[in-house]
Order: sequence, then structure tokens, then C-alpha cells
Amino acid sequence: MTTPKADTTSLTRQISIDAPAATVFKYLIDPELMCTWMGQACVFEPFEGGEYRCEITENIVAGGKVIEVVQDSKIVYTFGWEGGENPVTVGSSKVEITLEENDGSTLVKLFHSELVAAVEEHGGGWDHYLARLAIAATGGDAGPDPIANQPADA
Repeated sequence: MTTPKADTTSLTRQISIDAPAATVFKYLIDPELMCTWMGQACVFEPFEGGEYRCEITENIVAGGKVIEVVQDSKIVYTFGWEGGENPVTVGSSKVEITLEENDGSTLVKLFHSELVAAVEEHGGGWDHYLARLAIAATGGDAGPDPIANQPADA
């Protein structure tokens, strides 16, 4: 996984997944499949204006609106955290994920922009979840999410 930085309000991540783009795409938009690698309850309405919501835990919930969906190749949605504690509020940033298939493998490129704060923390989160996506999209079991299953005093 590569982790180049674009500037102080955005981040880029890439990972190659040994699965066709159509398979990886399903794991990005199908709520049941999304829960195999990120979140315990997810909503993704794959059309412009549709809802994006991912409940990592009952207290850690991301949300936004879908901006663009191109079958098997691209999704764009706004992103932020519910509650008032995180400065990256619901809909205040943008996530763009593109898929490039080559010989049955897929290069996943993620660009998270318009972050008002916590760029490094979001980068660490995406590193964690993209690695879990790679496991799930290739038929593996990503197992319990350590972020979602942290002890209450962590």
C-alpha cells in the first residue's frame, strides 16, 4: 500500500487487490458486504444524493451523501462523523474511490479531500480498512474489527 500525501487537507491511498473490479466494487456499495470489512451496520444507496452511513460502533458513525457512482469503476461521496466531537462533520469532506482492473487484479485508489483536521488519523483509518477490504474481497475473513471491538477504557 502506498501512502503519498497531496497536501494538508487531503490524503491518497492505493492498494492492489487480487480480485476483479466488479467484485471489489460490490464490497464498496453492498451494505452486507461492506460490513465484512468496515462497520457493524452500513447503508450505501448507489445513486446521486443517496445516503452513505457506516456505523463502526454505536458511538462511532460516519455519514454523508453519494455524489457519483460509475459501475465497477468509481464512487464518490461526502464523508464525516456524527456527533459534535470530531471537526470532520457529516458531509464536510469528500471520498473518491476509483478501481482500475489489470489482469484480474484491481488497483484501488482512494482520495479523501477537504479534511479540516485529523488528516493523519484518517490516513491510518483508511490504511486499516483498505487492508481489511483486500482480505474480504478476495474471499477471506477479515475477522472482528479491532477498532470496533476496543475495550471501553481504550
